[in-house]
Amino acid sequence: MSDPDLEPQPGGADAPSPRRSPLLRLVPAHPLVSGFTVAVGVILAIALSATVASLSTVLISVFLGLFLALGLDPAVRALERRGIRRGLGIAIVAVSFLVLMLVILLVVIPATVRQFIAALEAAPEAIAALQTSDWYVSLEASLGVDLGVVIAEALKSITSISSFLAISGGVLRAGFGIVGAISSFVMVVVLTLYFVSSLSAMKQTVANLVPAYQRKRFSELLEQITGSVGSVVAGGITLSTFNALVVLVIQLIIGSSVPAVMAIAAFFITLIPLLGSLIFLLIGTVGALLISPWAALTFLVLYFIYIQVEAYFVTPRVMGKAVAVPAVLVIIGAMVGATLMGLLGALVAIPITASILIIIRQVVIPRQNSITIAPDAD
Repeated sequence: MSDPDLEPQPGGADAPSPRRSPLLRLVPAHPLVSGFTVAVGVILAIALSATVASLSTVLISVFLGLFLALGLDPAVRALERRGIRRGLGIAIVAVSFLVLMLVILLVVIPATVRQFIAALEAAPEAIAALQTSDWYVSLEASLGVDLGVVIAEALKSITSISSFLAISGGVLRAGFGIVGAISSFVMVVVLTLYFVSSLSAMKQTVANLVPAYQRKRFSELLEQITGSVGSVVAGGITLSTFNALVVLVIQLIIGSSVPAVMAIAAFFITLIPLLGSLIFLLIGTVGALLISPWAALTFLVLYFIYIQVEAYFVTPRVMGKAVAVPAVLVIIGAMVGATLMGLLGALVAIPITASILIIIRQVVIPRQNSITIAPDAD
């Protein structure tokens, strides 16, 4: 028989602790402290979101300046390959970029504004001539809709001064918007020049934040990412420049009164990967209808031919050294970027996607390939 003194007593040291019910497990041990901590975390999150929102213009300028600097870096490297010292190459690229910005600011923008104003002044006469053309009358009869009334109401709402002031929030806000746009432009130029000159030091500083045993691998990966982003940005700007020049020539051929406006619009719209050229094909064709149906047909055919040439000949040569990004990922990235950040988000979709692909190919996949034994295997 066992000694009753040696048997574990209820509630003794060897007795199992009573199990808490599932409902009690959900209740924190110190509800007041936990609730206060959660409330402080929510307040800090809201404050951080408000701070980021108030600094959105500055952050976008910094972001854009960094991407432009990465786009200019391939030009610096090309000069280095030709035997030019990096410091001199940076100076050449910086001066060229600054001259280009001055030309855009002092020549291109004023000419574009003059053409835009002239187009607005000539719009009533052009629309009247359009409404008397045979094809317009036939189209209106086929649709059974008075297109003249629709166009007149649309133009009235767009060109009305009161509508413009209502949209812009008044003369004072519109003036602040113009001043803000100019200051943002200057800030982006200055930041781009600074980032171009200090890109190597910035990459070295980022690499120093990584432990020493991982620094070499991290630096190689960072070089691949920045090189890929730079190639994609530089290639996209080059393709958009070719596109704008082609649009300028076509607009001059069809007798457009706003060739510079259409060329600049083509430059920015075609920065959107894959979709930009197709979007401007529609915009340019509709705009050419104001000249004549033959002008619209001419633009449609010539620009469509250029799109094919660009897709099969120009793009592979310009973007050949960039990371190959599947077309479906380009489209998805552009849509997501446009939804989150508008036009800027669509523009940086390919560089960000390319960077993610590099990390997956160089880090994630090799790490997964190195795992050949299941973690729970004996």
